Amino acid sequence: MTIRQHLKYLPVYLFFITLMLLTINFPFFWDTIQLASKQADFFYRSDFNSIILPNDLDSGHIPALGMYLAVIWKVTGRSLVISHLAMFPFVMGIIYQSIFLVRKIFNKEWHYYALILILADATLLAQCTLVSPDILVVFFFLYAINNLLLKKRIWYAVALAGLVLSSMRGMMCVAGLFIAEIVILFTSEKDLLCEAGRKNVSTGVFHAFQRYILSIMIAGAFFAWHYHITGWIGYHNTMPWYPLFESVDFKDAVYNTLIMGWRLIDFGRIFIWAAGAFCLWHYYINRPLLPVIFKSLFIILICITFTLSYALIFHKNLSGHRYLLPVYILFTIIIVFYLYELFNSNKLKKMFFYILILGLLTGNIWVYPDNIAKGWDSTLAYLPYFPLRDKMMKYMKSEGIKLSETGTDFPNEGKLDNIDLSGNNDSFADLDLKTNHYVFYSNVYNGISDQELFELKNRWTVVKEFRFLMVKIILYVAPGVKSH
Repeated sequence: MTIRQHLKYLPVYLFFITLMLLTINFPFFWDTIQLASKQADFFYRSDFNSIILPNDLDSGHIPALGMYLAVIWKVTGRSLVISHLAMFPFVMGIIYQSIFLVRKIFNKEWHYYALILILADATLLAQCTLVSPDILVVFFFLYAINNLLLKKRIWYAVALAGLVLSSMRGMMCVAGLFIAEIVILFTSEKDLLCEAGRKNVSTGVFHAFQRYILSIMIAGAFFAWHYHITGWIGYHNTMPWYPLFESVDFKDAVYNTLIMGWRLIDFGRIFIWAAGAFCLWHYYINRPLLPVIFKSLFIILICITFTLSYALIFHKNLSGHRYLLPVYILFTIIIVFYLYELFNSNKLKKMFFYILILGLLTGNIWVYPDNIAKGWDSTLAYLPYFPLRDKMMKYMKSEGIKLSETGTDFPNEGKLDNIDLSGNNDSFADLDLKTNHYVFYSNVYNGISDQELFELKNRWTVVKEFRFLMVKIILYVAPGVKSH
C-alpha cells in the first residue's frame, strides 16, 4: 500500500498511538512481570551468558521477548518508557496487517467497518497497552495469514518462525496452521493456498511442509539445548507454575471447556457470537454460495481453536483470556466477512456495525463481583489500577506503613523493581492474614480466596480506600493492630 492509501487509516493508527502514550509509564502487569520484566532483567544483568533461564523464571518458552527487551535496554537504558516503545513496532504491525487483510478479502466500501470491528476486541486493546508476548503472537499470526493467502512462501516461513519465537502459544498456532493447510489440501479448495495446477495431494503436503522447516529447526534447536541443560521440556514438577500445568480428569476437563466457552463470549464478544448465530440462521434459510476464502479461513479457525484449546481444557489452570486472541480475531473476521460480503442490505450491514462496535466496547466495563476471578490484563477496565496504586503507595509512605508488614497478592508481589524498574528492591509481604499487620487489596487481584476476602471485609478495618471507575484499592489493618 502507498502512503496515500495509508492516510485513510490514520485515525486508527492515531487511536492506538494515543492509547500507548497514555500507558507508556505503566509498570509491568500480570504475567508480563515474569514473561517480560524478570526475564529481560536476567539477560540484561548476565550479559546474555545463557539463553536458558533459571528455574524460577523458566516457563518453557523460548525467551525471545526477554532477550529482545534486554538488547533494547543495553542500547537505550532500562526504563518503562523504553519497554513500552519496544512494543510499538509490533502494535503498528498488527494494524498494518489487519488493514492488508481487510483490503484483500473485503469490498472497498466495507474496509473501514471490518477493520474497526477486528481491532475493537477488549483483550486485544488491553494487550496493546502492555509489554506482552501476546502482541508478538498476534502480529506474526496476522502476518502468517496474509502471506499464506498471498502464497508468499518465504515470508510465510518467516512469520511462522516469529510465532515459534514468541511463545508456546505461537508454536501451537504454527501447528494449527499446518493442520489447516493439510485439511485444505484434502478438500476441493486447493487452489487458494497452493500453486495453480497442483493436483497431487502428496506433493502438496511436501511443499506445505517445506514452509515449516525453519520454525521446526528453531524450536527443535532450543528444546534440544534446553533439555541438555535442564533435563526437561515444556514444564516439570519443580517449576513455580507446575500446579497450573497439572493434568485434569474428565470432570475438570468438562469444567475447563465451560470456562473456555465463557472466555470466548466474555468482554463483549457475546455480541459477535450473537451475530454469528444470526449468520447461521441466514445461511440455513438462504444457502448463499460461500466463497473459497471464507471456507479456508473457517478451516483455519477450527484448527487454531483445536490446537490452542488443548492446553486450556486438559491442564488445571491455563485459561487466560489472552491465550485465545488468535481465535477471537479469526472468528470476528469470519462473522464480519459473512455480514458484509454475503448480505444484500447495506442498511442492515451498517446497523450490525453499530450494534457490534458498541457491544465490543462495552467489554471494557464488564466487571464481576469481587469473588469471581476476572482477566484484568484482558480489558481496559484495568487502566485506573496503576494511578490508584501510586496514590496508595504514597499514602503508606506518608504514614510510615512498612511494605514488610503489609501483605498483598499477585500481581503486586515480589520486588518493586520487577514491576516498575525503579531500582527499589523492597517488596510487600506475602498475603497471610495470620501474620500481616496490613493488607494491600485490590479487586484486580484474583488470588485472594473467598474466605480471606470475607475475613478482610468483616473483621479487618479499612484504613484508606481509593476508587475510580471499576477499580478499587483498599488498605486494611488487622484486628487489634493500631493503625499509624
